[in-house]
Amino acid sequence: MRQKSLFLFSLLLCCFCQAQNKYTLSEDSRGKSNVKYGEHIHARLENSKIFPGTTRDVDVYVPAQYDGKTPTCVCVFQDGMGFRADTVVSNLISSNEIPTMILVAASPGQVIGDFDPDSPRANRTYEYDTPSPRFGKFILEELLPFVESLKTSNGKNIILSKDKNDRMIAGCSSGAACAFNVAWHTDEFARVYSSCGSLTGLRGSFVYATLVHKFETKPIRFYFQSGSNDMWTSFGDWWSANQAIVRAMDFAGYDFAYQFTENAGHCDENTVQVFPDAMRFLWKGYPDNPPAPKKQTGNAMLRQIVSAGKDFEQVCSDVEPNASLFTNEDGDVLVSSDKGTWMLQPNGEKDAHVTDKRILAMGPGNEMLAYEPSKGFAIINKDMHVSKRIRAKMHPYNAVALRDGGYYIVGKKKKENPGSSIWHLSDKSGLSQKDDHLKSVYTIALSANNNWLYAFGYDTKRGFSYKVDKTHKTLLYGQEFFYLHVPELSDGAETTSAICDNFGRTYLATAYGIQVCDYNGRCEAILPLPDNARPLSITWGGKRRNELYVLCQNGRIYKRTLNTQGASLNGHMPTIRVGAG
Repeated sequence: MRQKSLFLFSLLLCCFCQAQNKYTLSEDSRGKSNVKYGEHIHARLENSKIFPGTTRDVDVYVPAQYDGKTPTCVCVFQDGMGFRADTVVSNLISSNEIPTMILVAASPGQVIGDFDPDSPRANRTYEYDTPSPRFGKFILEELLPFVESLKTSNGKNIILSKDKNDRMIAGCSSGAACAFNVAWHTDEFARVYSSCGSLTGLRGSFVYATLVHKFETKPIRFYFQSGSNDMWTSFGDWWSANQAIVRAMDFAGYDFAYQFTENAGHCDENTVQVFPDAMRFLWKGYPDNPPAPKKQTGNAMLRQIVSAGKDFEQVCSDVEPNASLFTNEDGDVLVSSDKGTWMLQPNGEKDAHVTDKRILAMGPGNEMLAYEPSKGFAIINKDMHVSKRIRAKMHPYNAVALRDGGYYIVGKKKKENPGSSIWHLSDKSGLSQKDDHLKSVYTIALSANNNWLYAFGYDTKRGFSYKVDKTHKTLLYGQEFFYLHVPELSDGAETTSAICDNFGRTYLATAYGIQVCDYNGRCEAILPLPDNARPLSITWGGKRRNELYVLCQNGRIYKRTLNTQGASLNGHMPTIRVGAG
C-alpha cells in the first residue's frame, strides 16, 4: 500500500512539474507556409580511429537555400538534432537573420558486445563529459569529413566552411558540456549554445568555472540556458554549475548571454523556447562582427603582464623537438640540441652554430654549462673554449646558473633510477648532491631574488620550493609549494621548462600552455599558444628581457612581448614584495 501511495505521489509530482514547465513556442519554432524547408540525410558512421569500435547515427539537415557550390556555415549538435533546429534555422535563414547553414547531428558512439549485443558500451558520458580535445578531434577529423562525403537527393555536394567564424556547436546536458569542451579545446568553433550544461562532476567539466578565470579570453560567443529546477545529483548541482560558468564568463570579459528560467527543468521545452533567440544572439552581426571579448578581463595578473595587441607570433619553424631555449647577457636567444647550439636571429633565421655541444644553462659572462656523456660537464667561456671539465656520470635534465658562478643541476645518477636528484656545482668545480628524494623532477628555476630554487615534475601537479642557502651546503625547507592545473588526459601538469620574472612570477611550459604562478605558488594565469600548440621550452629574450620565447612540440618557436622583465644574472637583484595572498 505504501509503495502504491509513493507511486501516486510521484505521478502527481511529475504531472505538476510538467504543468509548470509548459512553454509557449514562438512562430520561429513552427512551420510557415511561406518558407521552403530542406531535407535530412541519414547515415551511419563506423570505423572511427579516435573512438575505435563505435557506431553512431548521423543526421544532416540541408536547408533549401543551400546551393551545393559555396562553402557553408555549419552547426554541430550532440545527441541528435534537438531544439526543432531544422525548422528554426530555415525560418531564420528565410528572414535573413542568420546565414545559410548546414546542421550536423550525431548520436553518441556505442560499442556492441559480442555476447550480449543488447547491452552495448555507451560512450556518451566518456565522449561528451571528458574535458579534453579528443571529441573535437573526432568532429574535425572524422565526423565533418564524413558528412562532406554525402550528397543530397538531387546530387548536391556537401561543402562545409572551415572558417572558425562560420562554425557553431550546440547541445543539452552532457551534449552542452561537449559543445563547451570542443570550442574551448580546438579554437575551431566561434559560437556555442549550452543548454543545461553538465559542467559538473560527471567527468570533470566543473574545472571550466575555474579555468575561464585564468585563461586569456578566447574569441568565442556563448549562450547559456538553465533553470531553477535543473538536475541536482551526486555529480553536482546543474543550476549552480551554470551560474558559476556565467559568473566566470562575466569576470573574463566574454561576449555571452544567458537565460535562467524559474521552474525550468533539465532539458525541457525551455531549451527549445529560447533556441531562436540564442541563434540570433550567437550570429549577430555575421560575418563582419566575429566573436571577440566584450570587456577587459578581471584577472589582475593577465592585465599586468599582457600587452594589448601583442599576441604570440611565429619566428621560426622546423626546430628539433628535443631542443631547449636559452638567453645570453645581450638578450639573444640560443637554441640547443644534441646537434649543437645556434643563435636565433631577430628575423627568425638560424645563425651559425655557437658550439657543437648541447648546453644546460647560461652562466655569468655568457659562459655555458654543457654535458657530454663520455666526458662529463664542461664550462665553455665566452670565447667558446672549454675552460673547465668536471668528470661526472649522470643523466642531467636541466640546470640554472647562480650569480656566484655556480649551478644547480637536476637529473638522475642512473637512467633507471625512479626519482630525480638535485646537485650543486660550485664555481670551483665541486659537485655535491643536495636532494635525492624527488619524484621525476624534470626542470628547475631560480627566483629573481635568488631566495628560492623551484623544482617541477612531469607527472605531478605540484612544484617544490627550496630556500637557497648562501653557502650552498644544503637546500633548506623543501615543500610542495606550487599548485598547477592538469589536463584531463594527463597524469600530471607535464612541466618541461620554468623561468621567473623580476616581480616574483614563475612561468611554466605545461600541457595546458604557459601557466603563470604568483609568488605564493598558485597558478593565476594561463597563456595558450597558437593552435593550442604544446610548449616545451621557454626563455626570456630581447634587450629588456620582456619577450617570452616558446619552443613548441610542433617544432615552431613563438615570441610574445609582455609587460614584465625576465630574471637575469646581470644588474641589481630585484626587490620582491608580495603579500601572503
